[in-house]
Amino acid sequence: MRMIPVIDPGLCSYCRGCVEIAPEVFRFNDQTGLMEVVELPAYPQEQVAEAISFCPEDCIVWEWINEDGGG
Repeated sequence: MRMIPVIDPGLCSYCRGCVEIAPEVFRFNDQTGLMEVVELPAYPQEQVAEAISFCPEDCIVWEWINEDGGG
């Protein structure tokens, strides 16, 4: 099992603060108009935690996933 950051698009205000804090983890997709988490083998916990703490909408959380891709 490993932790991944997840953005709730229903809560996100698209302020892009997470991109400023951790651009290797978060991005804005111009085609879909949504914030996304970049797929990485591991995520920098301190940077993601900082993005979570500064998110004005509290829309970013850590989720545990199985290594086989299950939830």
